[in-house]
Amino acid sequence: MVRRAHVALAVAFIAFGTVDGTWAARLPALERRLDLDSGSLGITIFCVSLTATLMLVPAGALASHRGSRGPLALGLLVMAGGLTAAAFAPSLGVLLPSACILGAGFGILDVSANAHGVLVEQRLGRPVLSALHGAWSFGLLVGSGIAAVAAAVAVGPRVQFPATAACVLVIGLLYVPRLLPSAEDAASDTAHFAWPRGALALPALLTFCSMFVESATMNWSAVFLAGPVDSSAAVAAGGVVAFSIAMVVARLAGDPLAARWGVAALARRGGALVVTGVVLAVATRSPVPALAGFALVGAGAAAIVPALFRVASAVPGISSGAGIASVATAGYFGGVVNGPAIGFVARGVGLSAALGVIGIAGAVIALLGPRLGSSA
Repeated sequence: MVRRAHVALAVAFIAFGTVDGTWAARLPALERRLDLDSGSLGITIFCVSLTATLMLVPAGALASHRGSRGPLALGLLVMAGGLTAAAFAPSLGVLLPSACILGAGFGILDVSANAHGVLVEQRLGRPVLSALHGAWSFGLLVGSGIAAVAAAVAVGPRVQFPATAACVLVIGLLYVPRLLPSAEDAASDTAHFAWPRGALALPALLTFCSMFVESATMNWSAVFLAGPVDSSAAVAAGGVVAFSIAMVVARLAGDPLAARWGVAALARRGGALVVTGVVLAVATRSPVPALAGFALVGAGAAAIVPALFRVASAVPGISSGAGIASVATAGYFGGVVNGPAIGFVARGVGLSAALGVIGIAGAVIALLGPRLGSSA
């Protein structure tokens, strides 16, 4: 039963990543169709991330008290609905509510899937959370890869988005019933959401930086390649593909690396890779080095968030769902600020310089990661 639930959860993570990759890789297409500038696109990204963040607390509480399987199914449904609505938005005013629905699905699914992942780890007796995040990254690769092909053959979001959403709903119907029963991970009445302070403060800060790196790279790599680098639509979508491939490989290696190095060393080395990748992409402003740079960013960021979620799930006195929701809330604020931060900075100094903020976040991870030794 546990192995069947493990497979079903991996499929749910793949579906999650596929929608994320589809959305991120087709942002240039939405930008062109609705004639958006960097600031307007930043607001759209902001709406997704803000709504996802606002949903983390109720989703964490629901997963703690009622179990994670039901919220996971709800997250898949809401996410598919938001993606479909975004495909047919005729203006920015309609796109923004659609982005909010999509973000709500992301937030609900993120907490519930990770809480269920911790439960599966406990039942299996071995770490699998990083590999499950690798499944999300594989889905990101699938979604962005299909988006690149769709862009190359001039298939627009109005076809691709509903098709992707339909596949997600089918996956939900087939695989959610195979997850562990909700009664197995519903916490006692003492389970509660905790704001990230004390033992959760440093993991929360590093999760903020890590998810800022991930979200900003997913949301802006294709826009950077289509704009300052002047690449084709297919190559621009390839920025998310390169990032995703590196994420898949690094996350599959994340559990053994975390066990070998420890969370502190993993964060230090990952942050250094992020800085290197951003410098390579921005300094060259050429397609091939930029793709390589975004791949380095993906490799550097990949294993950090799963490791931090594991740290948060083990804090005494706090349920795994509530602990994950706590640091995920901080992490999603990284997603909240990346849209307007990079979008509006780009208005003043250009997108190339604005992407340097990703490198700053990577530097913070590298510098503060060693301090996890006392909290992990």
